[in-house]
Amino acid sequence: MLKPVAVAASAVCVLLGPATPPAGSAAVPHPARAATNARSGAGGSPITRLHTPPTGTSIASPARNTLYACQGGTLTRPDRPWIDAHGVIDVLKRPFVSGTMRWHSKLRVTTTATKRHFKGNGLPDRPTGHFPVRKGTPAYKYYAEIPAHGYPNAAAIPIKPWNLDVTVPRNPAVEATPTCIDQLTTGMALAGGTFHLEVATDAEDRPVDPNAALPLDRCWGHPYATQYHYHGPSQTCFGKASRGPANARTRHSPLVGYAIDGFGIYGPRGEDGKIVRNRDLDVCHGHTHAIMWDGKKVVRYHYHLNGEYPYSIGCFRGKPVTVPGSGHGWCHQWKPDPAAAGSGVESPGRRRRH
Repeated sequence: MLKPVAVAASAVCVLLGPATPPAGSAAVPHPARAATNARSGAGGSPITRLHTPPTGTSIASPARNTLYACQGGTLTRPDRPWIDAHGVIDVLKRPFVSGTMRWHSKLRVTTTATKRHFKGNGLPDRPTGHFPVRKGTPAYKYYAEIPAHGYPNAAAIPIKPWNLDVTVPRNPAVEATPTCIDQLTTGMALAGGTFHLEVATDAEDRPVDPNAALPLDRCWGHPYATQYHYHGPSQTCFGKASRGPANARTRHSPLVGYAIDGFGIYGPRGEDGKIVRNRDLDVCHGHTHAIMWDGKKVVRYHYHLNGEYPYSIGCFRGKPVTVPGSGHGWCHQWKPDPAAAGSGVESPGRRRRH
């Protein structure tokens, strides 16, 4: 069973969930069709297998094929039917969180000479799977076994809007040494929603790869403390613009979001159009070469999404900002806070489960 990373007092800001999904959004393929799309490479990604680390992998220092968490620790590989003995996750065997929920996403990105500001409601502009997870669906049992404070179990956690308000440097500088990750939110997606730290904990507070441990929806997302966020190579359904032109397989992947240090997050293809491997990236899961940045081609550091752990950001090459509403750390043992009972927010004495 999984527990969440810790969530700060402002983790859930504006909990005004839609009574019914707004109309007018594009239809979403059945999960089985989504799997077929992934297999063929449609939707911007041919990634159908992920490589999750073995038990004992350190997350206490910057290194390739892992991440650098400020809390330290070592990963445990969960026992799941979609993971083989070599740590390969077969995405087509992992259940999708099925169903279709459409959202009224609000995200405004503005810039000054030195800053980039994100203001929105944290909801994606693409349909998600159905959360709460429905009984009788293949994904349900994996969520239902996880306790969740304030809910019967983690399957009952819904998606709700929240006050996303983040300002990052417009032209960040590469720091001399990488910075560890000490909060849940690692970046903002241009499709709405956020990217999260690729660590959760099980019932024994052992860190695990959430992509290995739980089913996700077809956009590689699910809610934590009602906030919808992405894991893994989630650019698969970020829309046509994020997939690039028809000759995308010979071109660098487009920008899909920004890390909280200000650097760009791109899809899985590098300069030559080939899928980047961790060996092509540094310890923070990025590298430097010419990319499109604010409408111009410049040589700049940037991150990539791919199919090898940590899949997205492994540490920060720039100076990260603090995201209001994002918890710090992941392995604190928190207890219920009577003063916060019924408040609808997380406090330093309360802990939800992932």
